Amino acid sequence: MAQKRIPEHIIQSAKEITGRPDHIDLPFFLFDADNALKKAKMLVLAKKKYFTNANITIPLQSCAFGFFCRLLAEEGLSVKVFSADEFWLASAIGFSDKLIILSAPFKITKDLSFALEKNASIHVDSVNELCKLDTLAASKSKRYGVGISLSHLYREDKYSRFGVSKEEYIRDILPLFSRSEHLYLKGFHLNVSSYLKNPKKIMEPLNDWLPFLVEHMPPSGYLEFNSNFPVGSFLFDSKLEICNPEILFCSIYDMLSKYNPNLSERWKLIFELDYCLGEENSYAVERVDNYKSYDNAQAIQSNLCITQTRFTHNRNHSLIWEDAFNKKPNQNEKILTNFLHPQVYYNLKADQIFLIRGCHPDDMQATNKWTCRKPPVYVWLKGSLLTARMPSFILANISRDLLHKEEYLYVDDNIRLETPSRKFASALYEAIDFNREYFSAFMAWPRFVTDENDTANFLDSCFLAHQKDEEKTYVVLFNENPVGLLSFNSIDSGNKTGYIGYWLDRRAQGNGVITRAIKALVEHYSSLRIIKRFVIKCSVANPKSNAVAKRCGFVLEGTLRQAEYLNGIFHDQNIYSWISSDT
Repeated sequence: MAQKRIPEHIIQSAKEITGRPDHIDLPFFLFDADNALKKAKMLVLAKKKYFTNANITIPLQSCAFGFFCRLLAEEGLSVKVFSADEFWLASAIGFSDKLIILSAPFKITKDLSFALEKNASIHVDSVNELCKLDTLAASKSKRYGVGISLSHLYREDKYSRFGVSKEEYIRDILPLFSRSEHLYLKGFHLNVSSYLKNPKKIMEPLNDWLPFLVEHMPPSGYLEFNSNFPVGSFLFDSKLEICNPEILFCSIYDMLSKYNPNLSERWKLIFELDYCLGEENSYAVERVDNYKSYDNAQAIQSNLCITQTRFTHNRNHSLIWEDAFNKKPNQNEKILTNFLHPQVYYNLKADQIFLIRGCHPDDMQATNKWTCRKPPVYVWLKGSLLTARMPSFILANISRDLLHKEEYLYVDDNIRLETPSRKFASALYEAIDFNREYFSAFMAWPRFVTDENDTANFLDSCFLAHQKDEEKTYVVLFNENPVGLLSFNSIDSGNKTGYIGYWLDRRAQGNGVITRAIKALVEHYSSLRIIKRFVIKCSVANPKSNAVAKRCGFVLEGTLRQAEYLNGIFHDQNIYSWISSDT
C-alpha cells in the first residue's frame, strides 16, 4: 500500500539528526508539518464545496505539540479543550475565544466557570452538569447558550454511556431549559466513530438522530460531528475502500438534503477530526539496542522504552529501516518490545536505525520509562528541519513531589522561621483577611486570596519552589504563632543575588519581628555563601517597609521611577541592598 510509505525527506531528516553527536543514544520524533497543513487545506476546500456555514475543529490533545496547534489556528480551524488550563493554553497559542470549545465527559466547576467568563462554547454531557452550569450562570446574572452531547451507537443497538440519550433529553434536559432564565440551547454534539472506514459509519448514527435533531434544533443551531479518517484518506483514490473527506462531506450533505433541502444552510456544521492530521504525519525514530529470545521470536529492544506504545498496531508498512530498501528480511520472526504489534519479519540488527509512522499524541508526550527522558520533537516545515520540542531530562511527576523536608531557622527565643506548609494555612489566611485593606495599599496579591484553600495551595507551591532552590520561603513564627511570611521571591544563582519579600500581621508589628527575622535570614545565607547580594525593593509610599530595610543595614542604591503599578497608579520604587563580606 504505497500511501503508507515514509516520504524520502523524512527518511533523510532522520538520518541527518541521528548523525549528530548528541543523538547517538537519543530517540526522537519527527513531524511532517508541510504534509499535515496540506491535508488541513484539503479538508477546508472539501468542506466548502458542500457547506457554506461550516467549520473544522481539532482537539488540543490530538495535536501533540504547540507548534502544530499554532499552525492550525492560523488556518482558521477551531479547537476543542478539556479544561480551563487547556483553554488558557489554546488562547495563548493563537485560537480566539470564540473558536475554543469546552468539551469533556467530566468538567470541574473551575472549567465551567472559566468558559462562561470567556463566553465560550460548552458541550454538556449530563443533566447534573447542566444544573451546575445553570447555577453558575445565575451567579453571573448572564444568559448563555450551550450545546448538548448526544449518546451514540457504538455496538449494534447499544448506546455509549457518555452523552445524553433521547429519553434523558426529553425527561430531564428539556424541562430544565424551559425553567432556566440563564441557559438556552445552541446546538448538539454527535460522536460518530474513531476511524471512519466508510461513510456508513457516520450515516447510521446521523440517520438515527436526524428526526430528533430536526425537532429540537434551535433556529441557526449547530451540529458537531466527532469523527476521524484512517491512513490514506486524503488520496481521493476511488480504488481505496476507505472514507476520504469529500466522500464524508458529500454523504452528509445528501442525507440532510433528502430530509430537508434547507438543513445544510440552516444549521452550522462543525466537523471534529481527532487524530488524522497529527497521527498520520508523526514518526518515531529509534535505534535497535539488543535482541532477546521471547515467545518463539526475537524480541527487539530499542532505545525508546515506552510501555504499550500503540502506533505500530495493525499498520502494514509503517516501519522502515535505513539502507534496507532492496534487502529481503531474514526469516527469523521478530517482535518489537513495548509495542502492540504482531510477530512479523524484520531485517533489523543491532544499532540499526528505524522509523515508525503513525505516532499517537500520547506517544509523543510520553517519557522513556528507563531513562526518565522525554524525547525531542523535530518538525519539517517549508522544506526545512526545525526543533518543535526540546528534550526533557527529568521525571516530571517526581519533580512535582513535595518532599516535606522540614527546615528551621532559629532567630531567638521568640522568633523562628519554618518552611512553608499547609498546616499554617488557617492562621495565615486569618491574618491576610484581617489585614486585607492594609496590605492592599502596598501589595497586589491580597485580592486574589479569597479563602483558606487559596492560601494552602500557595504554601504548597512555595514549598515546591523552596526545595528546588528556585525561591526560599519561610513562615514567620512569633511566640509559636504564624504571623507572616519572609522569602527570597527570586534567586539569581548565577550572580548570587537574592530578592527579599515579606509581610507581617499588623498585630505583631512593633516588636522588631521582621527586622530580626531578616537579619537572621541574611546571616544564614551569607554564611553558606549561597547569596552575596541581598536586595529589598519597596514602594517609596511605604514608609514602614523602607524603615525595615534601613534598620537591617541595607543601603539605598537608588529609586526606580514608576516601577510598580498598583491600584491603578504607578509608584516609584526604592532599591536597597546589603553585600556580604563572605567570599
